Amino acid sequence: MRRNKVFMYMLVLFGLILLGGCTVTVEREPETVEEALVGHWVNTMGSPDYYFTETELIEMDDEGTKIEMTYVVVESNEDDNTITIQTTDSKGGEEDKKIEFSDDRETMKETSYILGVESGTEDFTYVDSKTKP
Repeated sequence: MRRNKVFMYMLVLFGLILLGGCTVTVEREPETVEEALVGHWVNTMGSPDYYFTETELIEMDDEGTKIEMTYVVVESNEDDNTITIQTTDSKGGEEDKKIEFSDDRETMKETSYILGVESGTEDFTYVDSKTKP
């Protein structure tokens, strides 16, 4: 009887150790396109990485150059999964970015405009919730 008790305690302890080693992955489920933007995004071509907060954007390139910007939401459309923001860098330079999210909001296509003229398109993939490099 005593031997069974010891065996049972060891079995429970082993189970707790197994449970303690497990990790839980929580999928991100943003409710709005503004919320979907927040976090760490990696360029599918390699550089730059983006780190968004609710009002700021940090752009990091492969060489470690960091550009800090603020942004305002110009327009958002939940039905189309799009958001347009206007970024302003520390020197006052402005750029509009139209962002189209995939249906699961895990990838996005960014089209940049300077003075209303399209200046480029890049694709990004969501990495994690980090807002700073």
